[in-house]
Parts: sequence; structure tokens; C-alpha cells
Amino acid sequence: MNPYVSLNWFEIVFPVLMAVFGGVQLWRRGPFRDELLGKIALSLVFFALIGASTANLFYQRLLSVRAWPTAGIHDQVVVTAVGDVYVKVKDPIMGRADRVQRYSCRGELKTSYQPDNAGGLFKIVAGPDNTLSIYSVRTDSIDTFDRNGRFLQRREVDSTNMPFNFLKSGPSVTKVNGCEFGVDPVSGRPAVRDRAGVWPLERGDWALEYVFNRQNIIGGILFAILLLLITFVRGSMRIAAAKA
Repeated sequence: MNPYVSLNWFEIVFPVLMAVFGGVQLWRRGPFRDELLGKIALSLVFFALIGASTANLFYQRLLSVRAWPTAGIHDQVVVTAVGDVYVKVKDPIMGRADRVQRYSCRGELKTSYQPDNAGGLFKIVAGPDNTLSIYSVRTDSIDTFDRNGRFLQRREVDSTNMPFNFLKSGPSVTKVNGCEFGVDPVSGRPAVRDRAGVWPLERGDWALEYVFNRQNIIGGILFAILLLLITFVRGSMRIAAAKA
């Protein structure tokens, strides 16, 4: 991985503390904690916050993870002549972490690369020698890796002299020598196509793909809001009946 990238302890600790603090305050002072539905709703909110914080630990590299979900692919996809498919992936929970993942033309994850972008914009370039270079604006650097993810070198360069418009999407190369990046027409997931067929990109690690994912977190919060509304309506009806 990139030796210039260290753990960002602020982005690791802060979401955890806020999730615990917010959950405790809702439970202690929430107006609905005396109702069963209210307790269920507050519990769902608490677990959604904890789930988002736990997912962030994976994306911040404190917990080991092999494959990030492909839901966060954005900006650039680069297909090479040897059948490598490089994609830029943003974490789908906090949207604060970035990664580059390399797939084969059968959709298998081969390795990953950590950009030293310091939260800023970056671009990727696949070299003719099968290296990957990451151009980062905020760190004024170009980090180069071999095909297997091993860090090779860093070059310091003025970001104004880099050959990209960082504010525009791309440049992408989606098809080379019969290997093409696109979307699986059946599942709607990112996929690659070769002469043998269509191959969806390998899914992310099980915990991130099926447990600590955006759908579960947002769905839990929305269901909690629905339960809180039901509790509020029931409470208002009881008060109105008592006054009558």
C-alpha cells in the first residue's frame, strides 16, 4: 500500500463518538422512549448510527477489508491492453474515503491502491509498463504502483502542471482489445464484457455488501421515523380522547 498514507484518527474516532453520544441522548431524553414502538424506533436509529460508524472503520482501513462494494465507482474507469480494469471507488457511507481497485476482465478483484489525496481530487493513469500512477492535487504528488499494488515511487510536482482538468469527470478508457467495462443488462451492476460473456464485478466483502450498507442504514432510519410518527399520532389521539 501507499507508505505516505497514515490512518486518519479524527475521521475514525469522531463518527464513533457522535454515534454513541447521539444514540445515548436520544434514548435518555427522547419523548417516545416510554412507548414500545418508540423504544424500537430509537433502537433502530441507534443501530443505524453504529452501523455507519462501523462501516467507516473498514473504509478508513482500521479494520481489514479486501473488496469495497462497487456502488461507489465514480469519475474514472481505465481498461488496459492486458485486460486490467481500474476503477476509482468512493466509500458509499460517509463519502470521505477513496480507493482504486483493479479487476480482471472476468470481474475478479486483483488488488487495490490507496491514494494519498488528503481528501482532495485525484486522477489515475495506467502506464504502458503495467504500472498505475495516481496524480493528487492536494499533495502535489504522483504516486506510482506496480500491477500487484506495490508502491514504487513518488514524484513531487506542481498540481497546476498536471495534465488533467480535475474538476471534470474522466478521462476514462472503457474498451480495449475486446475487454469492455459497462453494466450487466440483467442485474444492472457494474460489469466487464469479453468474448466469453458478461462478468459482474466481484462484490465487496460480505459485511460491507450485505450488513453495513447504505440501504440497510437508510432503511433503518426511515422505518424508525415511521414508527415515531405512529407513536406520535397514537399519543395525540390519547390526549385528545382524555380531554374529551
